[in-house]
Amino acid sequence: MLVQAKDMRVTIPALMFDPQFYVFDFAIKSELTKFLIVEEKNLDLAPFIDNRFEPIAQGYLTVSTRELFALESQHDIERPRAGFIFHHAFVCSTLLSRSLGAADAFFALKEPWIVRRLADFKRARGNRTPGRQWREMFTGYTALLEKNYATGRRPVIKATNVANNLLIDKLRFMPGHPALYLYSGLEDFLISNLKKPEDTRRKMPGLAQAFMTDENFVQRYPAFCDLGRLSFLQVCALIWVANLDTVSRNLEAHPDARFKSLLMDDLLADTRTRVAALSEFFGHQASAEDLGLMTADSIMGADAKHQEQAYSTTIKRTEAEQVRLKHQREIDQALTWIGPLADDLGLMETLQRYRL
Repeated sequence: MLVQAKDMRVTIPALMFDPQFYVFDFAIKSELTKFLIVEEKNLDLAPFIDNRFEPIAQGYLTVSTRELFALESQHDIERPRAGFIFHHAFVCSTLLSRSLGAADAFFALKEPWIVRRLADFKRARGNRTPGRQWREMFTGYTALLEKNYATGRRPVIKATNVANNLLIDKLRFMPGHPALYLYSGLEDFLISNLKKPEDTRRKMPGLAQAFMTDENFVQRYPAFCDLGRLSFLQVCALIWVANLDTVSRNLEAHPDARFKSLLMDDLLADTRTRVAALSEFFGHQASAEDLGLMTADSIMGADAKHQEQAYSTTIKRTEAEQVRLKHQREIDQALTWIGPLADDLGLMETLQRYRL
């Protein structure tokens, strides 16, 4: 049971800069912002710090959003500059964030709920959020995640895959903050979806519906967007294309962005080299000791979301090959259906130009 800390006396510096106070949610009508009271070690250990994290918090408090943003705009204390990881689903993003967080150079914030709420808020308004209020919301709530964590000098904000519609805001409002997009090839994405349990599969049409609203995708390609007529793998293929299309169009608008891309296969094939390159991109020259911690068996040999379970690249490849052999016909049909659009959009080529 989560208890509201009604009588808790919190200083302004603590609220604004102490990791114990984790900015979590907002309510537009009441103009209130919710903070969870947490232990930093729990933020670090949790595979996700979204709504699933809320029950293990020690308590919560709410503050006036207007006053909060006024405080953020008035102080002159420099926050540690966060790096961002955007991605589509099933690309080892949790593994990558755990890897970065294994050394004290970084503190990985894995899918903060406030980021998901910003993405949903923006999408509910047709992704049309002009004006000062939206900029203040996006930059203000993001800044409140940029705190001085005891076990990591630089925050890394790994957004949920549902928040790719926020990449353009990161590029526009926070150009000095580095951002990575982690992705897979289309066939790998289809195979990953086939490996998932039925409850996960049932979510895909709803996700596709949301992603089709980004960058006016449904208006530009209506022939591909009649979800009621699509197979499961066609829906998944549409999700992959819509996500990469959003990233590609955002980069067209900001061609000089501080942005890199990373293919999942490249990450898994040479993890040490890619993690070293990403560390440097995020502002830290990783030592041999850092890289040893980041690529240790305790990280790379475990399921990133369930660390008590063993996992490895070899197991992942074996599972994928089994799925491919069983479903090759359906996979080929989906690739044939969406392939011409993906090729015309040049999605993979665009991302390769920003390769880490």
